[in-house]
Amino acid sequence: MGLFDSVGAADVLSAIEEYDKLGGEEFLGRYGFGRARDYVLWHQGRTYDSKAILGVARKYAEGTPATSEDFRGGVGGAATLLTELGFHVTSTDVYGGFGMPVTGGWRGLTEVGAEAAYDAWATAARDVLLQAAHRYRAVVDDDQLAMQAMYRTGIRTDAPVGDWLAAVLGRVAADCQAREEPLLPALCVGADGQPVPAYAEAVASARGLAPPDPRDHALRERLTCYRHFRAVGLPADGGSEPRTRRPAAARARPRATTPRTPTPRTSAVAPARRPTPPPVSTCPTCFMALPVTGVCDTCG
Repeated sequence: MGLFDSVGAADVLSAIEEYDKLGGEEFLGRYGFGRARDYVLWHQGRTYDSKAILGVARKYAEGTPATSEDFRGGVGGAATLLTELGFHVTSTDVYGGFGMPVTGGWRGLTEVGAEAAYDAWATAARDVLLQAAHRYRAVVDDDQLAMQAMYRTGIRTDAPVGDWLAAVLGRVAADCQAREEPLLPALCVGADGQPVPAYAEAVASARGLAPPDPRDHALRERLTCYRHFRAVGLPADGGSEPRTRRPAAARARPRATTPRTPTPRTSAVAPARRPTPPPVSTCPTCFMALPVTGVCDTCG
């Protein structure tokens, strides 16, 4: 019989609950584990040290926890066991290029089928977006979201993210609506920091109507997410409501001028010129004037 054969999903959840109660440092110190260097367990928007969680889960199954020594030479096995129990585990180096996913190998989109791939990616994407929702003003880049979804599911595609992101975010939005949660896809942004084009489609699929102003809608929905999930760093007053911003070019209005008939000068001394006002620094995201701190009050 293997060391973890008796460990079930309920035991893992009990270990996670203990981790949350004690805090990461005390939990790891109590059971003699270090920080995860290869794989982390994701659960309800938070990350956990995969070996430590599985080791302590054995305590709830057998009465005695596994030690870090029990994992020597078998780090990947812990990740595989947690995955088989229905948990999401991913490499700690998600930016190092596509390595081997925890599932043991890659499958292509055509091999799995589009609908099955979208369902799997949506489940993974929800966890990634939940992680952002727990940190005030955090967002997730669409390329990062795609990479995380592929790593966690072992399903990959060479198609551009924009070709399939709407299908994934639409599923996430529908799931949020069913759970009576704010829409997590509001936390997905493009390289410019603006909501991805797929956001409007996601809102429409969940609520039946696309927002007339997706950017303004996403800002408000994002703040609702931070409040709903009690994000770390959320101000005591619940954070500030985002205000609708227009690009600087749209706000600028030409000043009306009345042509004057030039008059001959009677003095050789040039008239005093009004001092030129210094240029106003503006936020590159919302185009509003920045305070003296240089940090936008709305965008951070």
